Amino acid sequence: MEISERQMEYAGPTHRAVTACSLDKSGDVLGAAILRADVVTGFLLLKRGTAAPAWALTGSAVISALRVDLRFQGLGIGTAALRLLPEWMSRYWPETSCIMLSVDEENEPGLRSYSKAGWSDLGLRDKGRIGWVRYMKRDLQVVMPREPR
Repeated sequence: MEISERQMEYAGPTHRAVTACSLDKSGDVLGAAILRADVVTGFLLLKRGTAAPAWALTGSAVISALRVDLRFQGLGIGTAALRLLPEWMSRYWPETSCIMLSVDEENEPGLRSYSKAGWSDLGLRDKGRIGWVRYMKRDLQVVMPREPR
């Protein structure tokens, strides 16, 4: 996967995210490949429980290190993946009450994508590792998984 230097700054290298998955023994860190026609176009980490950051609400899952390959940016792939997460949560982590994330204020494409996918800005700002970050949340409702065809 190829990502820009700026995206690398926000999300870190992909190999570090994959390593975080393989090192986790609790089941509280999962990696998800974003596919389009069987081609990996993106990747994200999901964290919960003791693996979630201190700012996360109890019972939430946190998106971390979301990235979309440069060749596929601007096609709505990241937004589509974010919209599918509630269904995924209902299948695999059904006890999750909401999905949260922090996003750098300067990451305008990320902010747009999260908003389009139904995320709400919590109105909280903190000084992050790069600059100011905002916290966003998407409450989960009971979502009935689709039946396999």
